[in-house]
Formats: sequence, structure tokens, C-alpha cells
Amino acid sequence: MPRLPTIAVPATHPGLAANLRLLCSFKPSISDVARALDLNRSQLNKYLNGSSQPRPALLRKIGDHFGVEVHELLMPADEFAALMGVRSAARPEASRRLQAHLDRLLQEADPRGRQLVGSFFEVYQSMSTPGHLLRTLIVFELQDGAVVYKRLERVGAPGGRCRRHYRYQGIAMMLGDRIILTDYECGLRIELTQTILYPDYARSLNTLMGVKVGISANHQRTPCAARVLLERTPPRAGLLANLRRCGLYAPDDPAIAPHIRQAVDNCSSGPHHFLAPTGA
Repeated sequence: MPRLPTIAVPATHPGLAANLRLLCSFKPSISDVARALDLNRSQLNKYLNGSSQPRPALLRKIGDHFGVEVHELLMPADEFAALMGVRSAARPEASRRLQAHLDRLLQEADPRGRQLVGSFFEVYQSMSTPGHLLRTLIVFELQDGAVVYKRLERVGAPGGRCRRHYRYQGIAMMLGDRIILTDYECGLRIELTQTILYPDYARSLNTLMGVKVGISANHQRTPCAARVLLERTPPRAGLLANLRRCGLYAPDDPAIAPHIRQAVDNCSSGPHHFLAPTGA
């Protein structure tokens, strides 16, 4: 993904404030929303009463927090309310049961998983372009006590423009001494991806290895499993600089360190199962 798209937000948008108020009504309090978004309460109030408009980056963050798309936030208030009504009415009992299971897992998750907060490069053998290595960017954040993340994937040459890019939204939990990442692709929403990682406690969760299970993005849509390695990004590198380093790499490209190429090699494994390497 070469860059986040520019979102044009009109100077005044009659539906946005009403839509934000509706979303906040589903939360315990306005203060809780402000804390989750890292906003001053008075600033959030300006967005809610329509006297001020969030910048595009903050608008994306608000959409991610509430689980809606930016274009939905900008819908007319009546259409947005109808959309939310449809969503909340769809299988409410199943939704409550799923939420109960998720809440139980979050309560039992190891708090050491919060050390993930920050940015990581993820490298694995591309599922849609066999024979190439894919480097993506994962950004972990702490929201309402849970570790959530965005995975930004660009399928093309690093550094330049890229026509194929994907954005995933997910949640991370440390359970049974393993970190489990589960995310979905935000565009078509037809794929769930799961990654299980070995925490490297000696390196303060700076390097992690494991196995990713997903579906290739080409027309074949083939289920795949691949070894994966995560390494924390350079300390002072910005988002755009990190994104420019993401994309498809030839298997012998010197930009991918030898220890990474070895860790994500899928050519050999255990005699009965496909196993992840257990050490860097």
C-alpha cells in the first residue's frame, strides 16, 4: 500500500456530527470515547456539535474505533441511522454470544501482549505472487485495554506507486504463551487471516516468528500457510518511510536480510505438520 488515500471532508458536513453523536450513544460515555481516541473532551464536543471537523487522519481513526468506513461517517444522518439499525438488528443473539466469548478471551489474555504496541515489518512468502517475498507494515495500538492493529499490504515494487494494496484490521491476544493475530481485509471483507507467533521475550517482543494462514489474493483464492517473521521498525522512521519499504521482493534481494529469508523459507518442515521455526 503506497500511501493512505486522501479523503476530502467538506468544510461543513451536516451528517457527520449527527452520525458521531449516534455512534457515541452506543458507548458508556463521551469521556470513554475521548480517551479511546486520545482526544481532549472539549475537542470531541466540537465535532459532536458540528462547530469543527476532524482532519482526514483523525476521521480514519474514528471510523476504525467504531468499526465503520469513512464514507459511511459522511452519509446523510437518516441514511446512516438506517444503516446502523440494519447492522444492530442483524442476528443480535449471535452477536451477543460472539461478544461474550471475545470478552472472556480478552479478560484472560496475558498483559505482556501490550508490549506489541508500535510498528513492525512483517515478511513472508507471498501467497498471491509465488516465488516472491512480501513485506507488509503492521501498526499495533492499545484501545480500551485491547491490542488492535492495522496491517497495510502493498503488492508491487517497493518505493514506487502500487495499484494493488490492501488494508486489514485486527485484534491481537497473547494466550497460552503465544500471540494470536486475527484480522480481516477491509475492502471486500471476504477474508479472515490468522497468524500465530512465538514471543521472543529476550528481545522485548522486537522479533517474532510464526505461521500465517490465509487466502491468496489472486483469482485462484488458494488457502495457504506460510512462515512469517515480524521485526520492529526503526525507532524514528515515519509511517510513509516504512510504507515505502513494503512490497514484493525477489527471493535474493539484499534488502531482505539473510536471517529473515531463512526464517520464512517454507521448503522444509516437520515430518507430519507444517511447523514454524522457534528461534531467530
